[in-house]
Amino acid sequence: MEIRQLRYLLAIAEEANFTRAAEKVFVSQSALSQQIQVLEGEVGAVLLERSKRGVRLTPAGEALCHHARRIMLEVEQAGIALKELEGLGRGDLRVGVVQTVNDYLIPALVSAFAHDYPHIRLMIEELSSDDIEDRLISGDLQLGLSFIPAASPAIDAEPLFEEELVLIIRRDHPFAGRDSVAVADLHGMPMVQLARTFCTRRLWEEKARLAGAIPHIMMEMNTVSTILSIVEKTGLASVLPRHTLRELRSDALTSLTLHSPSPSRTVGVLWARDGYVCAASRAFISAAHGASVALAQPS
Repeated sequence: MEIRQLRYLLAIAEEANFTRAAEKVFVSQSALSQQIQVLEGEVGAVLLERSKRGVRLTPAGEALCHHARRIMLEVEQAGIALKELEGLGRGDLRVGVVQTVNDYLIPALVSAFAHDYPHIRLMIEELSSDDIEDRLISGDLQLGLSFIPAASPAIDAEPLFEEELVLIIRRDHPFAGRDSVAVADLHGMPMVQLARTFCTRRLWEEKARLAGAIPHIMMEMNTVSTILSIVEKTGLASVLPRHTLRELRSDALTSLTLHSPSPSRTVGVLWARDGYVCAASRAFISAAHGASVALAQPS
């Protein structure tokens, strides 16, 4: 059994098509088929079922793919460890970030990291918290910036800062001029919010429920920047992390602290418990702590 054969099998499993899988691993279709036949002979089991609708794994193929993914992850981590003997002069770092944190933390964090480690290629992907954890465990990501504690016991994390949700309003809103507002006072208020697929929305609704408040959600959006634009143009209110206004180039909006109860959660940096935390990852974690400290400074 060879590493390349396992790589070929995983490509077929992902593409469900021999032609596309061959293109993905840069070999001819005949060479791919031949290697799979050799692999099936070595393990003594049929790994793939072929039909007019495509290719799918047999139970034996599923079992082997499960182990193959772990093997390929170990091979990749071994390569990273060997590259580190040359220091942080080159390499890649894949990081998943939840949207709200991406909007206000990543620009400064990436800028500082790129300045200190210009030869490390950063690949930042905006994902849900669930997707970040799943892809850390599978090895598709090396780090995540999300909310902790993590849902999976297979994830380790370090806290960075507390993210506070606040009421975002236009400066001519009836609540403008207040320093804070009770969550119960938002009952029936016309609002624009993130969709329910976002942790921010779910946390806000939990706190509103505890306070007996049912806001009037007139619009749902999938991006923070669009929500802020709608708040500015329509006068609707929204509940978002306080730091979302930090980089906003407009004086039209302001934020009010929410209380009774106060919505907040901990943002942290996450990695797979069984994964290898490479030097680039450690450097990024350090930079994340530095950027988090900067968030506490007046803008």
